[in-house]
Amino acid sequence: MTRVSGHTLVATPCCKSIYKMMVYGSMNYSASGIWTDGEKENSLSPTDGGLRMCQCGKAFLLYEATDLKLSPSDDTPFPPYISPGEFPKAIATAINKHVEVTARRNYWRHLNDSFRVEYREHQAKKIAMEQKLWRRVSYGSLLIFQRAVRILRRSEPQWVADKLKRQFTFPPYSPTTEQIDNMKQLLILIQSGAEEPFEPDGTEIVELYRELGQFDQAKDALGLCTEDYHATRKKVIAEQIDQRSNAPIRYRG
Repeated sequence: MTRVSGHTLVATPCCKSIYKMMVYGSMNYSASGIWTDGEKENSLSPTDGGLRMCQCGKAFLLYEATDLKLSPSDDTPFPPYISPGEFPKAIATAINKHVEVTARRNYWRHLNDSFRVEYREHQAKKIAMEQKLWRRVSYGSLLIFQRAVRILRRSEPQWVADKLKRQFTFPPYSPTTEQIDNMKQLLILIQSGAEEPFEPDGTEIVELYRELGQFDQAKDALGLCTEDYHATRKKVIAEQIDQRSNAPIRYRG
């Protein structure tokens, strides 16, 4: 599980303001649901990349702050979190490319939240409709249907079994001009090596191309993506590329 083992004093990289920061003894990366854009539902660990706003008005990252190795007093403040409405300000005041990438990544996921609401509503309505239809089927009819399914699955080609599976549907995804511009800028930053010395997330590059509707580029980028720890995410994204779908998709990790 995620466990906080204490606190330490840090100095911000922009103006050396002093803040209190948590020290983690262990980290649990579990979540109840994950989206292809990297958003996590009910995550047991922080997902904002350590993006914070300093009192001087500039955005910075916690891991770039200087750890003073001193115990903070009770009245030492934590650095302020950045609210969704402040992401454009964080992008504009980023003290380096690392901060801008993190701010744009968080902004990308935030701007997709309205689609997530539509996505959940769509799934809830679909499940409610299916349950309503099934309640109309008598027990005897259900037994006949189940027997027919078993016979078909034993005797017919695979396409029959595939047809019997529940069709996965979701609402259309139409990113705004603001979303498109932010995704393009994020993609440029990642591919230009803005996160060095850290390696870029190849799966994230694929997903950005896909959500931008650039499916050929997404497919080419997927062929260069060798990270094994993103196997489920890569599989989901690959399926959506084949279907020429640009919508963020929820899955279980």
